[in-house]
Amino acid sequence: MVFIRTFTFLSLLALLLLGFTSCKKGYVDRFGPFYILNDTTVVVNGDMGSRVDNQFDKLMNQYPNIKLLIMEECPGSRDDEELFKAASMVKENSINTHLPPYAVIESGAVDLFLAGTIRTMEVGAKIGVHAWSDGSKSATDYPVGHGEHQIYIDYYMSVGYSQEDAEALYYFIINAAPPNDIHYLTEEEILEYNILTP
Repeated sequence: MVFIRTFTFLSLLALLLLGFTSCKKGYVDRFGPFYILNDTTVVVNGDMGSRVDNQFDKLMNQYPNIKLLIMEECPGSRDDEELFKAASMVKENSINTHLPPYAVIESGAVDLFLAGTIRTMEVGAKIGVHAWSDGSKSATDYPVGHGEHQIYIDYYMSVGYSQEDAEALYYFIINAAPPNDIHYLTEEEILEYNILTP
């Protein structure tokens, strides 16, 4: 019981400090990993959990004029299907995505970035990809054309890739690195797979 009370107190203290830090940085609100900078701009920091779609939906209800996501340190997502729902809202609302020079986005966070209507990045930013895993099997355990791949290919098509380009991007990603590793895209790969908008 003492441990629980101590933990609760420490958690409260951490939340208060986080709130102080957020206010200090100029954030006016927060929804999970989404920090509201102003009426049109969101800073994204942290991984995206199973409630990411609900968090983004609440964000858009309260701040309907958001037009830019600045992604900073985003290690990925814990539920790709929920992430795709949030990303579809980014696409539907014609929101742009941007990576500042210190940004590091990985795994599912790259999928969120790709939902941007205009996608830009500064020199120094890193984009990391790898194969997905369901805990027992990874993407590369399934042959090309298997139904397990389709949700990802469909997603890339939904954000503007042709079927051919969506398949090329997807199979590149899952073969770039295993689930427990990461591959950071080279300048050539960023160009080849149309990660940024022209």
